[in-house]
Amino acid sequence: MVFKYGYVVGEHIGSMAITSGMIMQPSHVPDVINLSVTNSSRFLLIGTKSEILEWLKYYSKIIIQTSLFDDPNEAPHIKIPDVVVDLLPCYSSEAHTIHQKSFLETINPLAHPNPATEPVRLEFRAVNTKLDEEISEPYFRLVVERGKTIGEIYNAIVNAWDQIVYPSMLDNLVKVATVPVQAVKEAFNNM
Repeated sequence: MVFKYGYVVGEHIGSMAITSGMIMQPSHVPDVINLSVTNSSRFLLIGTKSEILEWLKYYSKIIIQTSLFDDPNEAPHIKIPDVVVDLLPCYSSEAHTIHQKSFLETINPLAHPNPATEPVRLEFRAVNTKLDEEISEPYFRLVVERGKTIGEIYNAIVNAWDQIVYPSMLDNLVKVATVPVQAVKEAFNNM
């Protein structure tokens, strides 16, 4: 897998699958990343931790902007939302070619992913409460003020990233197994 960046095209929010055909890379790196609330547009970076942080540092002058409509004067009375920055696992089939795991790493349920070699996706999008709930547990989530440059939020991204512990296969299995139990508890509490 090669480092990728661009706008997401045709992927449903919350979908675990992403393919290279769904990322539209601009012909040149933009000065402003425009994120539309009405179109649920997202800009993402896929790669290892070092690749993503290097890209963010190099393009630190890029402004991250959100808008409701194409014409900013169309609804001046509506508050324009801020930006969500999510770090999410990368589930594409290409993700596994960047780091070939040994047999022991593959079957060890306690092994944690290595951020130096395993790809992840860093995603920028406008705050949308309904969509935020569909992405239940990112590795980390930051909400930053719209109109900021990547350089202004770079340290917050690095600090959040340095504090995470990637879940092991066992952690993920326990989380999946507890979902039906939590649903039953919520059903009884709502009665």
